[in-house]
Amino acid sequence: MSSNAVAPIINQLQQSLQHVDFRSLADGLDLKSLVTGLDVKTVSWLALIVVALIFIYEWWTKSYGYDASSLALSAADYWQDNRDQFTYDPYGRGSRSLEPLTDVLDALADAVKKWESTQGKSVKNRSS
Repeated sequence: MSSNAVAPIINQLQQSLQHVDFRSLADGLDLKSLVTGLDVKTVSWLALIVVALIFIYEWWTKSYGYDASSLALSAADYWQDNRDQFTYDPYGRGSRSLEPLTDVLDALADAVKKWESTQGKSVKNRSS
C-alpha cells in the first residue's frame, strides 16, 4: 500500500481524535477500585485458559518430527565424516562382501550432498 493511499485514512483519524477529551476519560477511570473489585478466582481461571490456549496453539502449529531431507543429510554427513574409520574395520570397507555396499553408500552420500546444495540454492533464489 503506498503512502498516498494511506494518507486520507490517517488524516481522517487525526481529525476525529481532535474531538476526543482524553482528560475526562482518564479522570473517570479509577484504577484502585478496578483492581480491588476483581475476583481472584475469575482472573486466575482466565489466565489459566489463556496459557492453555497459547500452549495448544504452539503445540498444534509446530511439528517436532524429523524432516526426511535433514535425516538423509545427517546420515550422509556421518558416512562421509567417518569413512576412514570403516577402512580399518575388517567388516567394513576391507571386506569383500560389503565392498559393493560401501560403494553404494558413497554414491548415496554424494547424491544427497549434491541434492542438498541445489535445494539450498533454489531456496536462496526464491527468497531474494
